[in-house]
Amino acid sequence: MVESIADALSVSTTVIWGLFVLLTVQVAVQFWALVDLARRPRVRFGMKWIWALVIIFLGNSFIGPILYVAIGRNVPEEIDVKVSPSRTTSGERTRRAVDALYGDGEGR
Repeated sequence: MVESIADALSVSTTVIWGLFVLLTVQVAVQFWALVDLARRPRVRFGMKWIWALVIIFLGNSFIGPILYVAIGRNVPEEIDVKVSPSRTTSGERTRRAVDALYGDGEGR
Protein backbone atom coordinates (compact mmCIF):
# COMPACT_ATOMS: atom_id res chain seq x y z
CA MET A 1 0.00 0.00 0.00
CA VAL A 2 2.82 2.41 0.87
CA GLU A 3 4.50 1.63 -2.44
CA SER A 4 1.34 2.43 -4.41
CA ILE A 5 0.94 5.77 -2.60
CA ALA A 6 4.62 6.56 -3.20
CA ASP A 7 4.27 5.71 -6.90
CA ALA A 8 1.12 7.83 -7.22
CA LEU A 9 2.86 10.82 -5.64
CA SER A 10 6.21 10.16 -7.33
CA VAL A 11 8.14 10.10 -4.08
CA SER A 12 10.09 7.45 -2.21
CA THR A 13 8.55 5.19 0.42
CA THR A 14 10.82 6.84 3.02
CA VAL A 15 9.02 10.14 2.47
CA ILE A 16 5.64 8.44 2.86
CA TRP A 17 6.73 6.78 6.12
CA GLY A 18 8.15 10.09 7.39
CA LEU A 19 4.85 11.84 6.64
CA PHE A 20 2.97 9.04 8.39
CA VAL A 21 5.13 9.41 11.52
CA LEU A 22 4.75 13.20 11.48
CA LEU A 23 0.97 12.90 11.11
CA THR A 24 0.83 10.40 13.98
CA VAL A 25 2.83 12.71 16.27
CA GLN A 26 0.64 15.68 15.32
CA VAL A 27 -2.58 13.82 16.13
CA ALA A 28 -1.11 12.54 19.41
CA VAL A 29 -0.07 16.06 20.49
CA GLN A 30 -3.48 17.49 19.60
CA PHE A 31 -5.22 14.68 21.48
CA TRP A 32 -3.01 15.18 24.54
CA ALA A 33 -3.66 18.94 24.51
CA LEU A 34 -7.43 18.45 24.28
CA VAL A 35 -7.42 15.88 27.11
CA ASP A 36 -5.30 18.19 29.26
CA LEU A 37 -7.66 21.06 28.50
CA ALA A 38 -10.67 18.98 29.52
CA ARG A 39 -9.08 17.91 32.81
CA ARG A 40 -7.76 21.34 33.81
CA PRO A 41 -10.12 23.26 36.12
CA ARG A 42 -9.00 26.70 34.88
CA VAL A 43 -7.19 28.10 31.87
CA ARG A 44 -5.84 31.51 31.05
CA PHE A 45 -8.55 33.97 29.96
CA GLY A 46 -11.15 31.59 31.44
CA MET A 47 -12.69 30.26 28.21
CA LYS A 48 -11.89 26.63 27.48
CA TRP A 49 -13.88 26.55 24.25
CA ILE A 50 -11.58 29.17 22.69
CA TRP A 51 -8.53 27.08 23.58
CA ALA A 52 -10.22 24.01 22.10
CA LEU A 53 -10.72 25.89 18.82
CA VAL A 54 -7.10 27.07 18.88
CA ILE A 55 -5.86 23.51 19.44
CA ILE A 56 -8.09 22.04 16.74
CA PHE A 57 -7.76 24.64 13.99
CA LEU A 58 -4.11 25.57 14.50
CA GLY A 59 -3.08 22.00 15.31
CA ASN A 60 -2.13 21.15 11.74
CA SER A 61 1.08 23.09 12.17
CA PHE A 62 1.64 22.26 15.88
CA ILE A 63 1.06 25.95 16.65
CA GLY A 64 -2.26 25.43 18.45
CA PRO A 65 -1.01 22.92 21.04
CA ILE A 66 2.19 24.91 21.53
CA LEU A 67 0.20 28.11 22.19
CA TYR A 68 -2.03 26.24 24.62
CA VAL A 69 0.93 24.83 26.56
CA ALA A 70 2.86 28.11 26.56
CA ILE A 71 -0.01 30.49 27.31
CA GLY A 72 -3.28 28.72 28.10
CA ARG A 73 -2.13 26.27 30.77
CA ASN A 74 -0.09 28.85 32.63
CA VAL A 75 -2.64 30.04 35.18
CA PRO A 76 -1.22 31.58 38.34
CA GLU A 77 -2.52 29.95 41.49
CA GLU A 78 -4.55 32.11 43.80
CA ILE A 79 -3.18 32.47 47.31
CA ASP A 80 -5.91 31.73 49.81
CA VAL A 81 -5.46 34.02 52.80
CA LYS A 82 -8.06 33.31 55.46
CA VAL A 83 -6.39 34.96 58.45
CA SER A 84 -5.30 38.56 58.65
CA PRO A 85 -1.49 38.78 58.41
CA SER A 86 -1.40 41.04 61.46
CA ARG A 87 -2.80 38.23 63.65
CA THR A 88 -0.27 35.59 62.65
CA THR A 89 3.28 35.04 63.79
CA SER A 90 6.22 35.34 61.47
CA GLY A 91 6.71 31.58 61.39
CA GLU A 92 3.05 30.98 60.61
CA ARG A 93 3.17 33.48 57.72
CA THR A 94 6.27 31.81 56.36
CA ARG A 95 4.67 28.35 56.56
CA ARG A 96 1.53 29.59 54.81
CA ALA A 97 3.58 31.27 52.08
CA VAL A 98 5.54 28.06 51.50
CA ASP A 99 2.30 26.04 51.45
CA ALA A 100 0.78 28.47 48.94
CA LEU A 101 3.80 28.14 46.65
CA TYR A 102 4.56 24.44 46.97
CA GLY A 103 1.40 22.86 48.36
CA ASP A 104 0.73 21.71 51.87
CA GLY A 105 3.47 19.88 53.71
CA GLU A 106 1.55 16.62 54.15
CA GLY A 107 3.16 15.01 51.10
CA ARG A 108 6.71 15.92 52.10
